[in-house]
Amino acid sequence: MKLLKNISSLVTVNANGDLYKIKEKMNEIGEIKNASLLFSDKIEWIGNSNQINKIILKYNLNDSDIIDASNKTIMPGFVDSHSHIVFAGNRTNEFARRLRGATYQEIAEEGGGIQTTVKATRAASIEELYENGKKLALSAIKYGTTAIEIKSGYSLTLEGELNQLRAIKLLSEELPIDITSTFLGAHDFPIEYKNNHSKYIDIICNEMIPQIAEEGLAKYCDAFIDKGYYTIEEGRKVLECGLKHGLKSKIHCDELADVSATKLAAELGAISADHLLCVSNENIKAIAESGTVAGLLPGTAYFIRMPYAPARKIINEGVITAIATDCNPGSSFTENMQTILSLSVINMGMTAEEAIVASTLNAAHSIEKSNRMGSLELGKDANFIILDTPNYSDLFYHFGINHVEETWIFGKKIK
Repeated sequence: MKLLKNISSLVTVNANGDLYKIKEKMNEIGEIKNASLLFSDKIEWIGNSNQINKIILKYNLNDSDIIDASNKTIMPGFVDSHSHIVFAGNRTNEFARRLRGATYQEIAEEGGGIQTTVKATRAASIEELYENGKKLALSAIKYGTTAIEIKSGYSLTLEGELNQLRAIKLLSEELPIDITSTFLGAHDFPIEYKNNHSKYIDIICNEMIPQIAEEGLAKYCDAFIDKGYYTIEEGRKVLECGLKHGLKSKIHCDELADVSATKLAAELGAISADHLLCVSNENIKAIAESGTVAGLLPGTAYFIRMPYAPARKIINEGVITAIATDCNPGSSFTENMQTILSLSVINMGMTAEEAIVASTLNAAHSIEKSNRMGSLELGKDANFIILDTPNYSDLFYHFGINHVEETWIFGKKIK
């Protein structure tokens, strides 16, 4: 048992037992000044520092159990609810081309983009995939991430997708960070089935999904439904097959064009609809009604120079809103959630408080874990970060640096 005392600003994101916050409640972050926090692997007590003497006596705490957090801000650890950190190779040359004017779509049409990473990932061993993912995951922890979702989708073969998911499983077993696994075989069509989409979809549905479900390698099934990728009909077939085998739906929606993938997410009761750069007002209303989380990924819009998702419309409509890195080698190569929060407030018009809620409680809800993480409430996991600043607003004000002094996961100091 340990006690943090004299906390300048304790941001609890207290939801009073609710699993998420919407609309104006996203501005309620439960800040406590001069606070104290008692924890084991769970949150045991929260209160004011003038109450700690009775806590010290009650739990027979020693000086070594007490941490002075004067001039520090403590808040829930970030939950990165959308990433692709298990892959091989890099696409720095393609990035340089984009800086000279080539578009993401043009490079993809030439056989680059996702296909570049597919070639490298297919050639990599499980150990190589594990090591690359480990490096990025450990770096994410340094920036305050305490839980992360990781997708496959860079092999597009049965053996390759299984290798990616097995590497993710190894990471979940070996690293202190909480990991959620998602199958994304419908990320693109492999070159060998470029002109025979139905054959590859049959492989996904008849070979990949049954094997993944049997081995318990993924919680979710995802599909990239967008212009130049999967159609509504193709994506529906994959996702419905996933549901049949117990894999809940997540969807890459309407990033490059409005193809009404977001509407499909609502129809299928998808856990999240992510990207939404080109989402229509009608389909914003649809996911507000379905309870599907809008997973906004401002790093992608920034990295490929696209208009940002309409965060203000989405929040004002009452959609559950989360933000995440989309860390991947082609369109958002960052594992730093602090950068994502900065982009969210400056370029998507979110308030600091909304960004905090979207990156903690609501992001945890996007991977169905907000019952035990995403806020600092009694009985929840002791996943929190200590910021070297007396005010949470400094996280946004002084941008471009790492404010995280310590990262604690399940009550253990990791960084």
